[in-house]
Amino acid sequence: MTAAWPLVVDRLVQLLPSLTGWDDVAVFDGPPVTQDAPANYLTIGFVLGEDAAGEIERITHGVAGMLEELGSIRCELVCTTGETDLSGMRAKAFALVDSWQAEVSRDQSLGVLSPSSTTALSVEVLPAQTDAGASQRLVVTLNYFSRS
Repeated sequence: MTAAWPLVVDRLVQLLPSLTGWDDVAVFDGPPVTQDAPANYLTIGFVLGEDAAGEIERITHGVAGMLEELGSIRCELVCTTGETDLSGMRAKAFALVDSWQAEVSRDQSLGVLSPSSTTALSVEVLPAQTDAGASQRLVVTLNYFSRS
């Protein structure tokens, strides 16, 4: 099965670090690969505590017999501080998502999907305050539809 899902994951790994505001965000393809979690990071195709990285629904009998794919990629964005500044971490996390959303709006194909593709972000908000400080987690799902 040839799917767009791996292409989109690879594109996100390449694209996100280049976006405005993302220069201090570590971007991981899947689970973090370091013992010391950076203060700001994003996992693509991995969310802590979840088994699924996303999903693919293939429709082979679409318009004019074209292959259609409806998919999603789950990601986790974490912004952490050693202080109790949850408001600041929330603002930082949402600014990063705004930058990502601006790129999705600018190029719905993300440069790898067919020109008739659409993409959209949805966000789940998971704030935390611990002895280690404030942490704003956002589970970001990139939803896409591609026809080729």
